[in-house]
Amino acid sequence: MSEDLKSTDEGPKKPDKFLIGPGFGLFLMGLIYLVWWLIFSVEYIFGPMGDVRWAHNWAYAIIIMTVGAAWYHKSVISRTIAVVQAFMLPVTASGSFDTFIMTYITIGIGAAWGITVALERMRGKMFLQERLQRRTWLWICMHTVVVSWILIAHMGLVFFLGRVPFENQLIGLGPYVGFLAHLPPELTELATWTFDITLIIWALIVLYDQFKLGYNVKNKPWPRRSFWMVLVCMGSSLIALWIQAAIFGI
Repeated sequence: MSEDLKSTDEGPKKPDKFLIGPGFGLFLMGLIYLVWWLIFSVEYIFGPMGDVRWAHNWAYAIIIMTVGAAWYHKSVISRTIAVVQAFMLPVTASGSFDTFIMTYITIGIGAAWGITVALERMRGKMFLQERLQRRTWLWICMHTVVVSWILIAHMGLVFFLGRVPFENQLIGLGPYVGFLAHLPPELTELATWTFDITLIIWALIVLYDQFKLGYNVKNKPWPRRSFWMVLVCMGSSLIALWIQAAIFGI
């Protein structure tokens, strides 16, 4: 990394907006995720047999979209906001708060991120760019996005470590006990298991790629495996959903 920093005196470069990498993959995932749950919200959330607890998927989608978009805008403020947004994912996944409230919060943070990016582009320079040393700037920009990816992976980690071991016990006590007050039972949801497993694999891949590329001040092309893993994640989850519908009729 230190050699990369010495190789050029130019300021931070913007990633190619057409570059296929972790940012594009995450943004695409979040967008499809959001559209999917907006389409089926009438049936699964607001319908006669719906459950408002499924609204947590809106928050997930908005968080993933924001973090994906933040990869394309390399600034300290925008990526710090992205970390705050990503932190909302394990908070939402824990079931500690009403998921409608969490959705409103993620919309607000996403709007703050968008306004920040718009202002920086209108100004023609990034906030704090002149106040921070270049090494500090690059360090913050890289590590904030790394932390965001780790927090994204917590969708699966919280599910497997914080929900799966306790869900049956809570159901035995009542349908709305503990995290079930804000999250629906998903122990038998094949699509949830598949999505969370593949999302954790995606996180491991993208973190490895980031480690290999370092600060990437030369803006080298990213390996595309993280993007393809996003497609695997979404595709395998759809297959799992179809299998579940075929076997269990749900």
